[in-house]
Amino acid sequence: LEAAGAVFLPASGTRYGSNVSHVQNYSSYWSATENDINYACFLYFCSYSAYWSGSFRYSGHSVRLVKDL
Repeated sequence: LEAAGAVFLPASGTRYGSNVSHVQNYSSYWSATENDINYACFLYFCSYSAYWSGSFRYSGHSVRLVKDL
């Protein structure tokens, strides 16, 4: 699927402060979409759910650089 352009996001866990938990079970990734100067969108997913939400920019979501070819 990668050869067809699919991007795989590893379940990198969640971070609260300096604590990381739920690695390989849950994950959240920042989007490039911002709501305002302090708030941005992120994708949350686990084995049974996925959704878009918003969070303050100081929250600890992962980043994965993806370039549309």
